[in-house]
Amino acid sequence: MIQRIQTLFLLLGAISAGFISMNSKGMWEHFAFAFASVISLIIISLFKRRKLQINLSIGLVIPLYIAGISLILYFSEGNYEYGNKKTSILISFFVGILATVLAILRIRKDDKIVRESNRLR
Repeated sequence: MIQRIQTLFLLLGAISAGFISMNSKGMWEHFAFAFASVISLIIISLFKRRKLQINLSIGLVIPLYIAGISLILYFSEGNYEYGNKKTSILISFFVGILATVLAILRIRKDDKIVRESNRLR
């Protein structure tokens, strides 16, 4: 489980979502990113069910993207008073999205390898 690169990507996504959840001001953003962090950890534990992992990961990216856009809009309105945290939250958001997308691609690659090996048997 840990030796798979997508596990590390999902763990990185969970850590970045947890960081954003701890530092966000809005209740909706806090809930969305905390939920994303928990779902990422659940996805890691489903390593034997790759189709479900892919579906949950795709279902995770869409709300994260929407919550991130609302966070960026919140920052652009000037409602956030901490300058340094703003940059770290935005970097963490983009790292989390990128890590989750890379995990989806690696899970698909693993699924393809398993299907091809089953075909050869």
